[in-house]
Amino acid sequence: MMDRATERPSIGSTIAGLIRYRELLKNLVLKDLKLKYRGSVLGFLWSLVNPLMMIGVYAVAFTYILRTSVEGFVFFLLLGILPWSFFASSATMSTGAIIDSGSLMRSVRFPPAILPIATVLFNLAQYLLTIVVFLPLMLLVYRVPPSGPMLLYPVFLGLQVMFTVGVALLLAAGTAYFRDIRHLLDIALSILFWLTPIVYPLARVSEGLRALILLTPLSPFIVAYQQIFYYRQWPGTRVWMIATVYAFGTLWAGVRVFLAVEDRLSERL
Repeated sequence: MMDRATERPSIGSTIAGLIRYRELLKNLVLKDLKLKYRGSVLGFLWSLVNPLMMIGVYAVAFTYILRTSVEGFVFFLLLGILPWSFFASSATMSTGAIIDSGSLMRSVRFPPAILPIATVLFNLAQYLLTIVVFLPLMLLVYRVPPSGPMLLYPVFLGLQVMFTVGVALLLAAGTAYFRDIRHLLDIALSILFWLTPIVYPLARVSEGLRALILLTPLSPFIVAYQQIFYYRQWPGTRVWMIATVYAFGTLWAGVRVFLAVEDRLSERL
């Protein structure tokens, strides 16, 4: 990527390095996809079975046990739980992206940022596979006609990917210095899941808490997906603002922090 003895890493040089090593990035993503399902009977179909089972369990629990009154609850749940799984899996895997790749980093010279970014793209590929199958199916089952706001889905997905890459860079760099982050993240994700309006509509939350819930990391993206597909509404100004600030702010912070410690990461392996 660069002669690190004479040049400090910068955002521009990192982007140039990522472009230069795009084949390595692609191969890392493909390798993870092949390894995950190697030897299994269903192969890539497990990408569909896992979220299907999760949605089924929550649907039974909330529909028949907790008696939720949300109409079309399975469709509503799908719009939250799939992007949540994409984020949670990316965050969890990114904690080991650097510290579990010591032999690779010592033997091949490449921009270390590729490793956490590859974990995000790996999980993005699985998310897209599930959403491509389940979203049209849900639209047909619940007879939801196409509407203008649905055109915004790629925009909010792009913002969520930017946000997730920023988080992945922060976690990958942070875990190289503080191994406890890996364990703390599991607790944080468990709490964050219930603070994000995935199994309940944001409108059901009291007005006093609604603004705070919307400020939790994944809420603006998931609320946007619900507004676009479930309510067929244009996302509100507050949702736009929070999602945009989170996406650009977290990506900027992730890149800056990662670049600040990039040269010393090999010493922490």
